[in-house]
Amino acid sequence: MTESLNQEDIDYVKRLIAKAGALAPEIRTDIEIIEKTGPYDRVTTADFALSKLIVQELHDRFAADKIISEEDTKHDTMAKTGRVWLIDPIDGTDNYIANDGQYSVMIGLVIDSKPVFGWVFAPVKSTIYFGGPGFGTWRQASGEAASCFAELPFLQEDEHARLILGWRDRKNNPWLNDLPNATFVKTGSIGLKVGKVLEGEADMFVHLSGKLKTWDTAGPVAIALGASLEVGGMESDELSFPEEGVIHESSVIIGRPGSLNWCRMHLGNSVRSK
Repeated sequence: MTESLNQEDIDYVKRLIAKAGALAPEIRTDIEIIEKTGPYDRVTTADFALSKLIVQELHDRFAADKIISEEDTKHDTMAKTGRVWLIDPIDGTDNYIANDGQYSVMIGLVIDSKPVFGWVFAPVKSTIYFGGPGFGTWRQASGEAASCFAELPFLQEDEHARLILGWRDRKNNPWLNDLPNATFVKTGSIGLKVGKVLEGEADMFVHLSGKLKTWDTAGPVAIALGASLEVGGMESDELSFPEEGVIHESSVIIGRPGSLNWCRMHLGNSVRSK
């Protein structure tokens, strides 16, 4: 149990994210699609509907806490101290629009700039991942008891690795396609990417181009840390959450123990970040 949340709090958010996640496929046929900054940056009316639901119900229980959703009209700063809830109502909106199942609903709690607990719900599988440092990381499918993930084995520097890498990174670094020690695994939402690592279907998620938002990472990072995964970047052994603002300027690596050294050895200084 964490000092920041009791079991009733954890179960409350579990029920909330499952409720929002179950709503997503139900309302998909009636959505409107809106371009934010261009054709590769889209949002739907479902994103807004789920955001409104989650924000309101979190506020009902945690009225003193700061709550930030991706779909807020204006984004508040994170702040150095205090409790901040970060929401991505549909992570993988393009996947949601395409109806390929590779999207999720994500909620994370950050306290004093540290991710302490996360929830990721995969609507197509009706499965929730939840946990955080000191609590462990758990998987629970609908109608089943929750099960705790065991710690994954160490990834040696000379080991062949299965990487989940974004399309922008592969476009900017075409040489990665010929990397001899790697196989690439494709999936959509960041929450599902971390889920694949936990499930043993990939070894690490790597995001090199920077600019991930804190609502992209808060829930998945807390879940990863709860399972003793490594979380950091090419130049840092941990992922820092900004004291002001909502953007990670650094690369992000989440994977089996040993993933940070593996990336530094095999990706190194040849990677382009832009």
